[in-house]
Amino acid sequence: MPGYRLERRLSHADVDFLGELKVAALLGLLEQAAVEASTAVGFDAARYMREGRIWIIRRTRLQRFIPVGGTDTVDVETHVEDFRRARSLRHYTVRRAGAAVAEATTDWVYCDLQSGRPARIPEALQRAFMGDNAPAPLPRERSFPAAGNGEPLIFELTTQPSHLDHVAHVNNAVYASYLEDAAFALFAARGWPLTRMLAAGGALRIRSLDFEYLNDVPAGEHLVIRSWPLEELSAAGSDAEVPPAVTLLQTITRTDGTEVMRAQSGWAWRRKPSVIGGVPEG
Repeated sequence: MPGYRLERRLSHADVDFLGELKVAALLGLLEQAAVEASTAVGFDAARYMREGRIWIIRRTRLQRFIPVGGTDTVDVETHVEDFRRARSLRHYTVRRAGAAVAEATTDWVYCDLQSGRPARIPEALQRAFMGDNAPAPLPRERSFPAAGNGEPLIFELTTQPSHLDHVAHVNNAVYASYLEDAAFALFAARGWPLTRMLAAGGALRIRSLDFEYLNDVPAGEHLVIRSWPLEELSAAGSDAEVPPAVTLLQTITRTDGTEVMRAQSGWAWRRKPSVIGGVPEG
């Protein structure tokens, strides 16, 4: 099936406190690859505007394998895997020097630009992406539970204009930063603040992320993030040298209870690089 390849040299502005490419920046690369892939087959922003249509992300699943950092050059290879009535699954592989850095899928929903409601994907668009022999639709993953076991860690924030994208909603990559900040609040509450991790020579970082968008959010909304660890984290008095790998279930809601997102993320230890500006290990 037709694919598209995007090559980018990474910037130090896109790396985290360990020197690894931020998850939000990686998601931004995936989105850029999807936009350019669509343009390459004749469906650019101007055409979507004329037809009154827009693609909205419904769910993203990401798996990271090896860290990359500032000045690394990566290739993002992407192709469409299927079409449903109003949805399309797109696959991405990110490579550095031929080695797989990450893999991801995004389930996109084709929507009416004015109402925001799903719209049937036209045959011309399907043929542009997949030719005349499109495969049968693939199954989709089930939704996550609306809550975990026990009391969650509550983290609250207010969305800002700087968080918005070109349709004046919080950008999908920004949610990754929201979830990460809430996760570190949970780690601190369980005895592992970032200062303690860095003193131990590294930090917990996201290795996998699966998040499902349920409602759009503009600027000025107050959001509540609830986080549940699915494995036990060491307490503050523990003599463990580093925190264990952990999986989190997280939800984001408005203050009125309207669901915005459900997510699950896997976290593992990354060691600080030996030089400032290097790439972390682990």
